[in-house]
Amino acid sequence: MYGHGNEYAEFHVKGNDAQLQDAYHVLLRNNAGMMVSFVDKKEFHDQKDLLGAHAQWEINYWHEHASRVESNIRQDLMGSNKGLKVTEIKVYNDKGAQMSSYLIGLAANDGVFVLSVSPAKKEVDPLVKELVSSFKLVHQKLDPERVKNLASEAKAHD
Repeated sequence: MYGHGNEYAEFHVKGNDAQLQDAYHVLLRNNAGMMVSFVDKKEFHDQKDLLGAHAQWEINYWHEHASRVESNIRQDLMGSNKGLKVTEIKVYNDKGAQMSSYLIGLAANDGVFVLSVSPAKKEVDPLVKELVSSFKLVHQKLDPERVKNLASEAKAHD
């Protein structure tokens, strides 16, 4: 769960597949890591397509900090949720070293909730599909009582 204003994003990682590192970082199975964040729509300069604008915003960031950037929309990982977008990004430095990640963006009223999963590789695809299928927007403020109830529900399902 990750809250912003009067909304929060909910997603599920099953059982022992996740080890929380801090409030924003999770170590996942298959030696993958995940970062949870929110990008305010002000960053997108009034663009209406928040998901497209977010992906381009990320790509622009990496163009400023890397020698080469490649991106690809991963329709095969997105499922049927039109309010969600998965973009694979590969970033290279001047020595040819590569970093890759999947950006899973979920459109909200004030911006985009983002799960960034790295590295982007075939072994991680099933995990990304699981995250995508559980990633949803809830139009409710995330307060301590709600967190407690959701945590209890999650433990009951593991």
